[in-house]
Amino acid sequence: MRQWLFLALRNVRRNGRRSLLLGGTIAVGTLALLLFVCYIAASLDGLRESTIRSGLGHAQLAAPGQFDGYAEQQLQFGLDRAAMGRLEAALAQEPQVRRVVPRLQFSGLVSNGPRTLNFEGSGVMPDRERQAFGAFQSLAEGRPLNATPEGRYQVLIGREMAHRLGVRPGQSITLMTTTASGSVNAMDLEIVGLVATGVPQSDLYLLQLPLETAQELLRSERISSVALLYQASEQADAVSARLRQRLGADIELKTWQQLAPLYSQVLALFRNQFVVFGVVIGMIVFLGVAAMTLTTIYERAREIGTMRAMGIGHATVRRLFVFEGMLQGALGALAGAALAFAATLAINAARIELAPPPGRNVGVLLQLLWVPEYGAAVVCALPLVAMLAAWTVSRRIARMPIMQSLSIQ
Repeated sequence: MRQWLFLALRNVRRNGRRSLLLGGTIAVGTLALLLFVCYIAASLDGLRESTIRSGLGHAQLAAPGQFDGYAEQQLQFGLDRAAMGRLEAALAQEPQVRRVVPRLQFSGLVSNGPRTLNFEGSGVMPDRERQAFGAFQSLAEGRPLNATPEGRYQVLIGREMAHRLGVRPGQSITLMTTTASGSVNAMDLEIVGLVATGVPQSDLYLLQLPLETAQELLRSERISSVALLYQASEQADAVSARLRQRLGADIELKTWQQLAPLYSQVLALFRNQFVVFGVVIGMIVFLGVAAMTLTTIYERAREIGTMRAMGIGHATVRRLFVFEGMLQGALGALAGAALAFAATLAINAARIELAPPPGRNVGVLLQLLWVPEYGAAVVCALPLVAMLAAWTVSRRIARMPIMQSLSIQ
């Protein structure tokens, strides 16, 4: 085996220009495929983290029926103080739970007097909300909610909502909603800041106020749900499974994948794109190696005839061409992987900003994520494709008469 590898390496070096051309083709294919893989990995990683850290959390807990959306009145399936106390005691036993963020979700009307809009409000604990998700909440103007008694009757609203109402921080708005018992209640609040999520449609309905204030407005001590933030996203499924067993049937747990089905759809889309792109690159490598091997066989016909005249079987000669294809594929794939790694570092350092995607008004930073496992898989796969191409084409060696091969000039 070592002898045949040595001979294959000598033949690759002897035909330098041909080997360089074929290796360059494989390297370019490897570069394109790995850059595409890095872009997909970065896009999925960014989508996952932005979905989790923008307020959804790794999981959410609520009473059965809360996530179904069939409540006839607000807080119908809410958690009371006793249930919340038992829930926090159970979560304290799980070391992977880093943040516990209670929320009260409600809807109603917001008005500045002349104008009235719908809103989707959240009663939050400002300190916990900021510690868990503050890095992904961009304030366009003003300041965040204050957890002190002075900030009890303050509110954050979306920038688009403020634009439609014609209000700014420091001014007052009136919230009107139905209470937990079904009556109507209203409250005047001071705007303390404007939030910009990057999605205008979300900014049109977004509204946040302290949890105690929301409970006062709805005349209830219940909360809607509890968002959980784990230590690491990679362990999210295992942690959620343990919590389901610990909490039992009285508490329903929804993972972030269940709450954000868009991620699974994007993941399936990218997988299909990767398969199609990988097949195209594989075909390019296969056809390139096949064409080059076929040309080499005719150019080295006398060499092949001499080897067979010396008693070396056509299968052994064919194996030599397969080894040459493997070496050219491996060298080209390694060169392409090195170029892809360098290009990943350069593109990330350049901080190129792409145009805003549909539905957003903020540009996206172009980032590539190098995943060693994917790089190793591509580097191992392309030499196998090259070996398959060389083995397929080299069947012609068995059909070449020895005397005719020796007579070729």
